[in-house]
Formats: sequence, C-alpha cells, structure tokens
Amino acid sequence: MFALKKLLGTLLMPLPLGLGLLTLGLLLIAFGRRWRGWLALLMGWLMLAAASNRGIALALTSSLENTYSTTTTSSAFAYVAVLGGGHGDNPDLPAGQRLSASARARLIEGIRLALLQPAARLIVSGPKNEPEDDFPSHARVLADAAVELGFPRERIVELDSARDTAEETLALARLAKGKPVALVTSAWHLPRAMKLAQSAGLTALPCPSDYLGGREPRIPTRAWLNWSAEALEDSTRAWREYLGQLWAWSVRALLGPPIPGQSPLDKPASVTLSDTP
Repeated sequence: MFALKKLLGTLLMPLPLGLGLLTLGLLLIAFGRRWRGWLALLMGWLMLAAASNRGIALALTSSLENTYSTTTTSSAFAYVAVLGGGHGDNPDLPAGQRLSASARARLIEGIRLALLQPAARLIVSGPKNEPEDDFPSHARVLADAAVELGFPRERIVELDSARDTAEETLALARLAKGKPVALVTSAWHLPRAMKLAQSAGLTALPCPSDYLGGREPRIPTRAWLNWSAEALEDSTRAWREYLGQLWAWSVRALLGPPIPGQSPLDKPASVTLSDTP
C-alpha cells in the first residue's frame, strides 16, 4: 500500500502528468490518430501552463494555508511535534544547512513554541533517506540542528521510523497517550496532517509554518502574468496535498480508521536523545 501510494503520487503530479500527455499526443499523431493526438497535446500544454502560473500556484497554496490561523501562545501542550520535511546527507555541512527549506521553517517554529512551554518536549520526526546507508535519520538531523540553535538536547525526542504523515501521527498518538501535542508542519500540509491526526486519535493543536501563498494578504495582479519553475513547484505541493487527502479518504472508506495510538511499525518509533550517545 505504501509503495503504491508513492508511485501514484509521483505519476499524478503536474510535471510527469503533463509530459505524459505531451508524449501520448506525439505518439497518437505518429500513428495517425491526429485529432486525439492534438487533444492530448493541448491538455498537456494547458496542464503545464496552469501549474507553472504564479497566480494559480498562490491560489492553490493559499486555499490550504488559510485553513488554520497562526498558533497562539496561550494554549497548553505537553509535546511539540515537528513533522519531517527532508534533508541532504552531505556530512561536511552543519545539520541546519542539510535541512530542506520546509524542514528548517518547521523546526524554527517548533523551537519557538517549545521555548514558550518550558515543560514541553520537542519531538522531531523522520527516517533515513536510504534505510541501508550509514547516514543519520532525518529525526537526528533535525535534533542536531535544534541543538546548533541552542535548544537543550535533553528535551528532544526522536521518531525515526515513521515513513509518512499517517505513520507519524499514529506514532505520536502512541507516544503522547492522550496528552495535547502542538503539531508543527507546513501550513499547506497542515489540513491533511490534522485529518490524519484526528483519525489516529491524536489530540493535536494545529501549528502552521513554512507559508507559501499565505505570506501575501491577497494575490497580486502581476502574479497571473508570471510563469516560473518555482510556481510549478508550489502548485505541485498543493496538488500533492489534495491527492493525499483524497487517498486518505479512500483508504478510510475502504478499510476503516486505524486503531488510535497503534503504530504500524515493527521497531520502536521514538528515541529520547538524552538516552543515546
């Protein structure tokens, strides 16, 4: 199921889907199916043009990011959980510089919230990029980056075996045992994460970070006349979230909700860094 989800998620993104339609169109024209070929070419071109338009990208991301408001400081929570956002494995770089832009933004917000609640533990999540390599997990890189920024290592807990958001929320529910968790992730990813948290039985406080479209109060007129690779990337993120929500709804409809607090992983999903070398 996990591999199928990743495969479909890759193939149904705007760039591979648009390129696939363009390729199909050329093949149909080559084999004499001219009107079908031109239709496929038109659909592929329209998909790529729409996905790379800055105005459309801002509209798609803003629709997700406006679901939850910025986190207030009055809420009480026992844990601050930073969901994984990707990293590189270059050992010559400091941990903070190995993080992706999304992971760095999530971690900064997680540290900010954890500093407001001195009794709260900071949970960082994410597996290795390749299970068989000797590089540290994403959770360890996040933890090391937090320590580089002055956060005490003894307050950090790692979740290093959850492979995606669904497994992260299940592992968090098992760890938190009903206690409130400040769930920190990208604002455009938060609606899906909160749905999965609810399904897992996790008492989660939505904490958005890493804004894309939501940084602007409204979409500027010039954005509709701008096309870029950055807009294509942002549209792809939003499209992945919508597909992820559809996938989660489909799996829940077919298989029912998971057992709250039960992780599907065989090995322990959390490690307290203060207990590790």
